[in-house]
Amino acid sequence: MISINKLSKSYEDKSGSQKVFKNLSCEFESNGVYSILGSSGSGKTTLLNLISGLDSFQNGTIEVFNQNLNELSVEEKSALRKKYFGFGYQFHYLLENLSIYENCLAANFGVDNGNIDVTLKKLGIAKIKNKLPSKVSGGEKQRTSIARAISKKPNILILDEPTGNLDQENSLIVQDFLLDYAKENDSLVIYATHDISFAKRAYKSLNIINGSLVEA
Repeated sequence: MISINKLSKSYEDKSGSQKVFKNLSCEFESNGVYSILGSSGSGKTTLLNLISGLDSFQNGTIEVFNQNLNELSVEEKSALRKKYFGFGYQFHYLLENLSIYENCLAANFGVDNGNIDVTLKKLGIAKIKNKLPSKVSGGEKQRTSIARAISKKPNILILDEPTGNLDQENSLIVQDFLLDYAKENDSLVIYATHDISFAKRAYKSLNIINGSLVEA
């Protein structure tokens, strides 16, 4: 489903060029769970943004559903994300004027397919569905971000530190939920994490080391 071939990515700043990836190649199958490990600043978030067409790169190719991201316009990349992707970010980015439920509903273009309430219950946040984000805890916002990300049951779920703000009990709830989601919906889930035990629960765990991806 996602094919990365000889990818090179660097950033330019006043101090010069900072290389993130060089000749990076990787294949993600159409379903299953993949974890991305790496030290702070290694490029975990950058890799997720490259895969989803939110960031650009200098050389190489990325293909999603046999569509070469290099050949797509900004509008076409946006349409691709809208059709296939769901995102859960390290910062929740919830709409503060909408309730927890309404945030999830908005992500599914205002359509309640019956999935939202089920998801909120599985994540242990059904009781706060009518509250505004300002009235719930950081961990509840984090779980809402995940519920919102899968409200439309995306083919590809991209998550950046999905358990980073959670205690151990709620972290395990989220981990189990995501693994079950991938299996039940035949979907591809890719998540970046610092949690080695969580990373090892994935179908395949990849570690970013010196700009390359190696199996952990």
